[in-house]
Amino acid sequence: MQVTVEKLGPCQAKVSFTVPKEEFQGAVKRALGEAGRNVRMKGFRPGHVPHQVIERQFGPEIRRGAIEDFVRKAFQQAVEQNSLKVVGHPRVDLEAIQPLEGADWSSNFEVSLRPEIELGTYKGIAIESELEQVLDPEVDSAVESLKVQQAHPEPAGDAGLPEDGLALAKVEWLAGDEIVLTRDGLRISPQTPTPGCDPQVFQNALAGAKDGEVRTVAMTFPADFERENLRGQPGTTRITVTQAYRMVPPTDEEVRKLFGASDDADLKVKVREKIEQAKIENEQMRIERKLLEQLLATHTFELPTVLLDQQVEARLQEAAKELEAAGTPADRIPEQVETQREAARKTSEQGLKALFLVQTIAEKENLLVSKEDMRAELDTIAARNNAAVEEVAEYYKKQNLFDQMAIEILERKVRRFLRESAQITEPR
Repeated sequence: MQVTVEKLGPCQAKVSFTVPKEEFQGAVKRALGEAGRNVRMKGFRPGHVPHQVIERQFGPEIRRGAIEDFVRKAFQQAVEQNSLKVVGHPRVDLEAIQPLEGADWSSNFEVSLRPEIELGTYKGIAIESELEQVLDPEVDSAVESLKVQQAHPEPAGDAGLPEDGLALAKVEWLAGDEIVLTRDGLRISPQTPTPGCDPQVFQNALAGAKDGEVRTVAMTFPADFERENLRGQPGTTRITVTQAYRMVPPTDEEVRKLFGASDDADLKVKVREKIEQAKIENEQMRIERKLLEQLLATHTFELPTVLLDQQVEARLQEAAKELEAAGTPADRIPEQVETQREAARKTSEQGLKALFLVQTIAEKENLLVSKEDMRAELDTIAARNNAAVEEVAEYYKKQNLFDQMAIEILERKVRRFLRESAQITEPR
Protein backbone atom coordinates (compact mmCIF):
# COMPACT_ATOMS: atom_id res chain seq x y z
CA MET A 1 0.00 0.00 0.00
CA GLN A 2 1.36 3.39 -1.02
CA VAL A 3 0.91 6.22 1.50
CA THR A 4 1.81 9.88 1.04
CA VAL A 5 1.47 12.87 3.37
CA GLU A 6 0.89 16.46 2.29
CA LYS A 7 1.20 19.28 4.83
CA LEU A 8 -1.77 21.63 4.45
CA GLY A 9 -0.56 24.02 7.13
CA PRO A 10 1.31 24.12 10.46
CA CYS A 11 -1.32 21.98 12.14
CA GLN A 12 -3.01 20.11 9.31
CA ALA A 13 -2.00 17.31 6.93
CA LYS A 14 -3.69 15.19 4.26
CA VAL A 15 -2.92 11.47 4.13
CA SER A 16 -3.46 9.87 0.71
CA PHE A 17 -3.18 6.16 0.08
CA THR A 18 -3.66 3.63 -2.69
CA VAL A 19 -4.61 0.01 -2.05
CA PRO A 20 -3.61 -2.51 -4.74
CA LYS A 21 -6.50 -4.67 -5.85
CA GLU A 22 -4.56 -7.84 -4.96
CA GLU A 23 -4.13 -6.72 -1.33
CA PHE A 24 -7.77 -5.72 -0.94
CA GLN A 25 -9.17 -8.83 -2.62
CA GLY A 26 -6.82 -10.99 -0.58
CA ALA A 27 -7.99 -9.41 2.69
CA VAL A 28 -11.64 -9.85 1.72
CA LYS A 29 -11.07 -13.46 0.64
CA ARG A 30 -9.33 -14.33 3.92
CA ALA A 31 -12.13 -12.74 5.93
CA LEU A 32 -14.80 -14.59 3.94
CA GLY A 33 -12.91 -17.85 4.46
CA GLU A 34 -12.70 -17.21 8.19
CA ALA A 35 -16.43 -16.49 8.30
CA GLY A 36 -17.15 -19.70 6.38
CA ARG A 37 -15.18 -21.78 8.86
CA ASN A 38 -16.86 -20.28 11.90
CA VAL A 39 -20.42 -19.54 10.83
CA ARG A 40 -23.27 -21.74 11.99
CA MET A 41 -26.16 -21.75 9.54
CA LYS A 42 -29.27 -23.91 9.50
CA GLY A 43 -29.22 -26.56 6.77
CA PHE A 44 -25.43 -26.67 6.46
CA ARG A 45 -22.73 -28.53 8.31
CA PRO A 46 -20.20 -26.33 10.16
CA GLY A 47 -17.48 -25.28 7.75
CA HIS A 48 -19.44 -26.38 4.66
CA VAL A 49 -21.60 -23.33 3.98
CA PRO A 50 -21.30 -22.51 0.23
CA HIS A 51 -19.10 -19.57 -0.68
CA GLN A 52 -21.90 -17.75 -2.49
CA VAL A 53 -24.09 -17.96 0.62
CA ILE A 54 -21.29 -16.51 2.78
CA GLU A 55 -20.72 -13.79 0.18
CA ARG A 56 -24.40 -12.87 0.08
CA GLN A 57 -24.79 -12.93 3.86
CA PHE A 58 -21.53 -11.32 5.03
CA GLY A 59 -19.88 -9.80 1.94
CA PRO A 60 -20.90 -6.13 2.41
CA GLU A 61 -20.01 -6.14 6.10
CA ILE A 62 -16.63 -7.83 5.47
CA ARG A 63 -15.76 -5.32 2.73
CA ARG A 64 -16.58 -2.40 5.05
CA GLY A 65 -14.39 -3.98 7.69
CA ALA A 66 -11.54 -4.42 5.19
CA ILE A 67 -11.83 -0.78 4.07
CA GLU A 68 -11.70 0.39 7.69
CA ASP A 69 -8.66 -1.83 8.30
CA PHE A 70 -6.76 -0.36 5.33
CA VAL A 71 -7.63 3.19 6.46
CA ARG A 72 -6.27 2.35 9.92
CA LYS A 73 -3.09 0.88 8.40
CA ALA A 74 -2.65 3.96 6.20
CA PHE A 75 -2.96 6.18 9.26
CA GLN A 76 -0.42 4.14 11.24
CA GLN A 77 2.01 4.05 8.30
CA ALA A 78 1.72 7.80 7.75
CA VAL A 79 2.39 8.51 11.43
CA GLU A 80 5.37 6.17 11.67
CA GLN A 81 7.06 7.11 8.39
CA ASN A 82 6.59 10.87 8.78
CA SER A 83 6.85 11.18 12.60
CA LEU A 84 3.48 12.91 12.69
CA LYS A 85 2.28 14.20 16.05
CA VAL A 86 -1.43 13.71 15.53
CA VAL A 87 -4.04 15.12 17.88
CA GLY A 88 -7.64 13.98 17.87
CA HIS A 89 -8.96 11.42 15.42
CA PRO A 90 -8.69 11.43 11.61
CA ARG A 91 -11.86 12.45 9.79
CA VAL A 92 -12.77 9.66 7.41
CA ASP A 93 -16.06 9.14 5.56
CA LEU A 94 -15.96 5.36 5.23
CA GLU A 95 -19.30 5.25 3.44
CA ALA A 96 -17.88 7.39 0.63
CA ILE A 97 -15.17 4.80 -0.13
CA GLN A 98 -16.60 2.41 -2.74
CA PRO A 99 -13.82 0.27 -4.31
CA LEU A 100 -14.53 -0.95 -7.83
CA GLU A 101 -14.36 -4.69 -8.32
CA GLY A 102 -10.97 -5.80 -9.64
CA ALA A 103 -9.32 -2.36 -9.51
CA ASP A 104 -6.89 -0.51 -7.28
CA TRP A 105 -8.58 2.11 -5.14
CA SER A 106 -7.46 5.31 -3.50
CA SER A 107 -8.71 7.62 -0.80
CA ASN A 108 -7.49 10.32 1.57
CA PHE A 109 -8.29 11.90 4.90
CA GLU A 110 -7.08 14.85 6.95
CA VAL A 111 -5.46 14.81 10.37
CA SER A 112 -4.81 17.56 12.91
CA LEU A 113 -1.23 17.95 14.08
CA ARG A 114 0.35 19.31 17.21
CA PRO A 115 1.77 22.77 16.59
CA GLU A 116 5.54 23.11 16.29
CA ILE A 117 6.54 25.31 19.22
CA GLU A 118 9.94 26.96 19.42
CA LEU A 119 10.54 27.28 23.12
CA GLY A 120 11.88 30.53 24.48
CA THR A 121 13.07 31.04 28.06
CA TYR A 122 10.97 28.96 30.42
CA LYS A 123 13.41 28.23 33.26
CA GLY A 124 14.59 30.67 35.88
CA ILE A 125 11.74 33.12 35.35
CA ALA A 126 11.71 35.82 38.05
CA ILE A 127 8.53 36.15 40.08
CA GLU A 128 7.78 37.83 43.38
CA SER A 129 6.33 35.86 46.25
CA GLU A 130 3.03 36.99 47.77
CA LEU A 131 3.11 34.54 50.66
CA GLU A 132 1.73 36.20 53.79
CA GLN A 133 2.45 35.38 57.41
CA VAL A 134 -0.28 33.89 59.56
CA LEU A 135 -1.47 36.45 62.11
CA ASP A 136 -2.97 35.69 65.51
CA PRO A 137 -6.43 37.08 64.60
CA GLU A 138 -6.52 34.64 61.66
CA VAL A 139 -5.95 31.74 64.01
CA ASP A 140 -8.68 32.92 66.40
CA SER A 141 -11.07 33.46 63.49
CA ALA A 142 -10.29 30.01 62.09
CA VAL A 143 -11.10 28.37 65.45
CA GLU A 144 -14.44 30.21 65.60
CA SER A 145 -15.22 29.32 61.99
CA LEU A 146 -14.43 25.71 62.76
CA LYS A 147 -16.97 25.74 65.57
CA VAL A 148 -19.60 27.06 63.18
CA GLN A 149 -18.75 24.41 60.58
CA GLN A 150 -18.88 21.61 63.13
CA ALA A 151 -22.15 22.78 64.68
CA HIS A 152 -25.01 20.30 64.61
CA PRO A 153 -28.74 21.10 64.36
CA GLU A 154 -31.24 20.65 67.18
CA PRO A 155 -34.95 21.48 67.09
CA ALA A 156 -35.44 25.16 67.92
CA GLY A 157 -38.67 24.54 69.82
CA ASP A 158 -40.65 27.48 71.24
CA ALA A 159 -37.72 29.85 70.82
CA GLY A 160 -38.23 29.72 67.08
CA LEU A 161 -35.67 29.95 64.32
CA PRO A 162 -32.56 31.92 65.35
CA GLU A 163 -30.82 34.26 62.89
CA ASP A 164 -27.99 31.75 62.48
CA GLY A 165 -30.31 28.75 62.45
CA LEU A 166 -31.48 26.38 59.75
CA ALA A 167 -34.96 25.45 58.57
CA LEU A 168 -36.52 22.78 56.40
CA ALA A 169 -39.20 24.58 54.45
CA LYS A 170 -41.46 24.84 51.44
CA VAL A 171 -40.74 27.94 49.37
CA GLU A 172 -43.32 29.36 46.97
CA TRP A 173 -43.15 32.32 44.61
CA LEU A 174 -46.39 34.17 44.06
CA ALA A 175 -47.40 36.68 41.40
CA GLY A 176 -50.49 38.18 42.99
CA ASP A 177 -52.46 35.14 44.14
CA GLU A 178 -50.93 32.81 41.53
CA ILE A 179 -48.28 30.33 42.68
CA VAL A 180 -45.70 30.29 39.87
CA LEU A 181 -42.97 28.21 41.54
CA THR A 182 -42.86 25.70 44.38
CA ARG A 183 -39.86 24.02 46.00
CA ASP A 184 -40.42 21.71 48.96
CA GLY A 185 -37.92 20.25 51.40
CA LEU A 186 -35.39 23.08 51.00
CA ARG A 187 -32.77 23.90 53.62
CA ILE A 188 -32.79 27.65 54.18
CA SER A 189 -31.24 30.08 56.63
CA PRO A 190 -32.30 33.59 57.61
CA GLN A 191 -28.79 34.73 56.66
CA THR A 192 -29.08 33.40 53.09
CA PRO A 193 -32.01 35.04 51.28
CA THR A 194 -33.81 33.37 48.44
CA PRO A 195 -33.49 35.07 44.99
CA GLY A 196 -35.11 38.47 44.63
CA CYS A 197 -35.35 39.24 48.37
CA ASP A 198 -33.59 41.98 50.32
CA PRO A 199 -31.16 40.23 52.71
CA GLN A 200 -32.11 42.22 55.82
CA VAL A 201 -35.84 42.06 55.12
CA PHE A 202 -35.56 38.31 54.53
CA GLN A 203 -33.67 37.79 57.80
CA ASN A 204 -36.13 39.86 59.81
CA ALA A 205 -39.09 38.01 58.29
CA LEU A 206 -37.74 34.51 58.89
CA ALA A 207 -36.10 34.90 62.32
CA GLY A 208 -38.17 33.48 65.15
CA ALA A 209 -40.36 31.33 62.89
CA LYS A 210 -41.67 28.16 64.55
CA ASP A 211 -42.58 24.79 63.12
CA GLY A 212 -45.63 25.07 60.86
CA GLU A 213 -45.56 28.87 60.63
CA VAL A 214 -45.84 30.72 57.31
CA ARG A 215 -43.80 33.85 56.62
CA THR A 216 -43.99 36.10 53.55
CA VAL A 217 -41.34 38.37 52.07
CA ALA A 218 -41.60 40.90 49.25
CA MET A 219 -39.47 39.95 46.25
CA THR A 220 -38.59 40.90 42.67
CA PHE A 221 -38.65 38.16 40.05
CA PRO A 222 -35.14 37.45 38.70
CA ALA A 223 -34.14 38.74 35.25
CA ASP A 224 -33.67 35.17 34.00
CA PHE A 225 -36.98 33.80 35.33
CA GLU A 226 -38.56 31.36 32.88
CA ARG A 227 -41.73 33.44 32.51
CA GLU A 228 -40.62 36.49 30.58
CA ASN A 229 -43.64 38.62 31.55
CA LEU A 230 -42.70 38.33 35.25
CA ARG A 231 -39.02 39.27 34.99
CA GLY A 232 -38.24 42.29 37.11
CA GLN A 233 -41.81 42.40 38.43
CA PRO A 234 -42.74 42.49 42.14
CA GLY A 235 -43.93 39.30 43.80
CA THR A 236 -44.07 37.47 47.09
CA THR A 237 -41.96 34.70 48.57
CA ARG A 238 -44.04 32.52 50.88
CA ILE A 239 -42.11 30.26 53.25
CA THR A 240 -43.78 27.44 55.18
CA VAL A 241 -41.43 26.24 57.92
CA THR A 242 -41.58 22.48 58.34
CA GLN A 243 -38.91 22.25 61.02
CA ALA A 244 -36.83 25.02 62.63
CA TYR A 245 -33.40 24.21 64.02
CA ARG A 246 -30.82 25.99 66.12
CA MET A 247 -27.18 25.21 65.46
CA VAL A 248 -25.27 23.90 68.46
CA PRO A 249 -21.49 24.40 68.25
CA PRO A 250 -19.07 21.73 69.54
CA THR A 251 -17.52 22.18 72.97
CA ASP A 252 -13.91 23.35 73.33
CA GLU A 253 -12.98 19.83 74.31
CA GLU A 254 -14.55 18.41 71.16
CA VAL A 255 -12.65 20.93 69.00
CA ARG A 256 -9.35 20.07 70.70
CA LYS A 257 -10.04 16.38 70.17
CA LEU A 258 -10.71 17.02 66.48
CA PHE A 259 -7.16 18.36 66.10
CA GLY A 260 -5.54 16.03 68.59
CA ALA A 261 -4.58 19.05 70.74
CA SER A 262 -3.75 18.74 74.43
CA ASP A 263 -4.92 22.25 75.39
CA ASP A 264 -5.98 25.58 73.86
CA ALA A 265 -2.38 26.69 73.24
CA ASP A 266 -1.62 23.45 71.41
CA LEU A 267 -4.85 23.85 69.42
CA LYS A 268 -3.74 27.27 68.19
CA VAL A 269 -0.35 25.87 67.19
CA LYS A 270 -1.98 23.12 65.14
CA VAL A 271 -4.51 25.48 63.57
CA ARG A 272 -1.69 27.87 62.66
CA GLU A 273 0.19 25.03 60.96
CA LYS A 274 -2.91 24.15 58.93
CA ILE A 275 -3.38 27.77 57.85
CA GLU A 276 0.30 28.11 56.95
CA GLN A 277 0.19 24.95 54.85
CA ALA A 278 -2.94 26.12 53.07
CA LYS A 279 -1.33 29.50 52.33
CA ILE A 280 1.81 27.83 51.01
CA GLU A 281 -0.22 25.57 48.71
CA ASN A 282 -2.32 28.49 47.45
CA GLU A 283 0.81 30.55 46.82
CA GLN A 284 2.42 27.69 44.93
CA MET A 285 -0.68 27.38 42.75
CA ARG A 286 -0.68 31.15 42.14
CA ILE A 287 2.99 31.11 41.12
CA GLU A 288 2.46 28.17 38.79
CA ARG A 289 -0.54 29.86 37.20
CA LYS A 290 1.35 33.15 36.74
CA LEU A 291 4.38 31.42 35.25
CA LEU A 292 2.24 29.55 32.73
CA GLU A 293 0.38 32.76 31.86
CA GLN A 294 3.71 34.50 31.21
CA LEU A 295 4.86 31.68 28.96
CA LEU A 296 1.60 31.69 27.02
CA ALA A 297 1.99 35.42 26.49
CA THR A 298 5.52 35.02 25.10
CA HIS A 299 4.91 31.96 22.90
CA THR A 300 2.85 32.46 19.74
CA PHE A 301 1.78 29.49 17.64
CA GLU A 302 -1.15 28.32 15.57
CA LEU A 303 -3.72 25.82 16.77
CA PRO A 304 -5.38 22.94 14.88
CA THR A 305 -8.55 24.65 13.69
CA VAL A 306 -10.60 21.46 13.53
CA LEU A 307 -9.68 20.50 17.10
CA LEU A 308 -10.38 24.05 18.28
CA ASP A 309 -13.80 24.03 16.62
CA GLN A 310 -14.59 20.70 18.26
CA GLN A 311 -13.63 22.08 21.68
CA VAL A 312 -15.85 25.13 21.16
CA GLU A 313 -18.84 23.04 20.12
CA ALA A 314 -18.37 20.72 23.09
CA ARG A 315 -18.43 23.70 25.47
CA LEU A 316 -21.55 25.10 23.81
CA GLN A 317 -23.31 21.74 24.02
CA GLU A 318 -22.51 21.62 27.74
CA ALA A 319 -23.88 25.15 28.12
CA ALA A 320 -27.09 24.06 26.38
CA LYS A 321 -27.48 21.16 28.80
CA GLU A 322 -27.00 23.49 31.77
CA LEU A 323 -29.62 25.91 30.44
CA GLU A 324 -32.03 23.04 29.89
CA ALA A 325 -31.44 21.76 33.43
CA ALA A 326 -32.07 25.27 34.77
CA GLY A 327 -35.52 25.29 33.15
CA THR A 328 -34.76 27.63 30.25
CA PRO A 329 -37.47 27.33 27.55
CA ALA A 330 -36.26 25.17 24.66
CA ASP A 331 -36.88 27.86 22.04
CA ARG A 332 -34.61 30.32 23.90
CA ILE A 333 -31.66 27.94 24.45
CA PRO A 334 -30.02 28.29 20.97
CA GLU A 335 -30.03 32.09 21.21
CA GLN A 336 -28.53 32.11 24.70
CA VAL A 337 -25.92 29.50 23.74
CA GLU A 338 -24.85 31.59 20.75
CA THR A 339 -24.12 34.55 23.01
CA GLN A 340 -21.50 32.37 24.73
CA ARG A 341 -19.66 31.37 21.53
CA GLU A 342 -16.98 34.06 21.67
CA ALA A 343 -16.19 33.33 25.33
CA ALA A 344 -16.18 29.58 24.63
CA ARG A 345 -13.71 30.07 21.79
CA LYS A 346 -11.41 32.22 23.90
CA THR A 347 -11.46 29.68 26.74
CA SER A 348 -10.84 26.80 24.33
CA GLU A 349 -7.93 28.62 22.72
CA GLN A 350 -6.30 29.26 26.09
CA GLY A 351 -6.83 25.65 27.16
CA LEU A 352 -5.34 24.18 23.97
CA LYS A 353 -2.38 26.58 23.99
CA ALA A 354 -1.62 25.63 27.59
CA LEU A 355 -1.92 21.93 26.74
CA PHE A 356 0.47 22.06 23.77
CA LEU A 357 2.96 24.28 25.58
CA VAL A 358 2.96 21.93 28.58
CA GLN A 359 3.51 18.91 26.32
CA THR A 360 6.42 20.63 24.57
CA ILE A 361 8.14 21.54 27.85
CA ALA A 362 7.54 18.03 29.18
CA GLU A 363 9.25 16.51 26.13
CA LYS A 364 12.15 18.95 26.41
CA GLU A 365 12.67 18.10 30.11
CA ASN A 366 11.83 14.41 29.73
CA LEU A 367 8.96 14.67 32.19
CA LEU A 368 6.91 11.49 31.87
CA VAL A 369 3.78 10.01 33.38
CA SER A 370 4.57 6.57 34.77
CA LYS A 371 2.33 3.68 35.76
CA GLU A 372 3.17 4.54 39.37
CA ASP A 373 1.87 8.08 38.79
CA MET A 374 -1.38 6.74 37.39
CA ARG A 375 -1.77 4.29 40.26
CA ALA A 376 -1.13 6.99 42.84
CA GLU A 377 -3.74 9.19 41.16
CA LEU A 378 -6.29 6.38 41.31
CA ASP A 379 -5.49 5.88 44.99
CA THR A 380 -6.05 9.58 45.66
CA ILE A 381 -9.35 9.68 43.78
CA ALA A 382 -10.56 6.52 45.54
CA ALA A 383 -9.67 7.91 48.98
CA ARG A 384 -11.36 11.24 48.21
CA ASN A 385 -14.57 9.49 47.16
CA ASN A 386 -14.44 6.74 49.78
CA ALA A 387 -14.42 4.11 47.02
CA ALA A 388 -12.35 1.06 46.13
CA VAL A 389 -9.44 1.65 43.75
CA GLU A 390 -10.70 -1.12 41.50
CA GLU A 391 -14.10 0.61 41.19
CA VAL A 392 -12.48 3.90 40.25
CA ALA A 393 -10.22 2.20 37.69
CA GLU A 394 -13.19 0.42 36.11
CA TYR A 395 -15.14 3.68 35.89
CA TYR A 396 -12.22 5.52 34.26
CA LYS A 397 -11.80 2.65 31.82
CA LYS A 398 -15.46 2.60 30.79
CA GLN A 399 -15.55 6.40 30.40
CA ASN A 400 -12.23 6.49 28.49
CA LEU A 401 -10.80 8.94 31.02
CA PHE A 402 -7.29 7.57 31.44
CA ASP A 403 -5.86 9.81 28.70
CA GLN A 404 -7.37 12.83 30.41
CA MET A 405 -5.93 11.69 33.73
CA ALA A 406 -2.46 11.38 32.20
CA ILE A 407 -2.74 14.90 30.74
CA GLU A 408 -3.70 16.33 34.12
CA ILE A 409 -0.80 14.56 35.87
CA LEU A 410 1.63 15.78 33.21
CA GLU A 411 0.40 19.36 33.55
CA ARG A 412 0.92 19.26 37.33
CA LYS A 413 4.45 17.95 36.79
CA VAL A 414 5.29 20.74 34.34
CA ARG A 415 3.73 23.40 36.57
CA ARG A 416 5.77 22.16 39.53
CA PHE A 417 8.92 22.07 37.39
CA LEU A 418 8.37 25.68 36.29
CA ARG A 419 7.87 26.80 39.90
CA GLU A 420 10.85 24.90 41.26
CA SER A 421 13.11 26.29 38.52
CA ALA A 422 11.82 29.88 38.85
CA GLN A 423 13.61 32.69 40.69
CA ILE A 424 11.14 33.46 43.47
CA THR A 425 11.98 36.67 45.31
CA GLU A 426 10.60 38.10 48.54
CA PRO A 427 8.46 41.24 48.23
CA ARG A 428 10.37 44.51 48.55
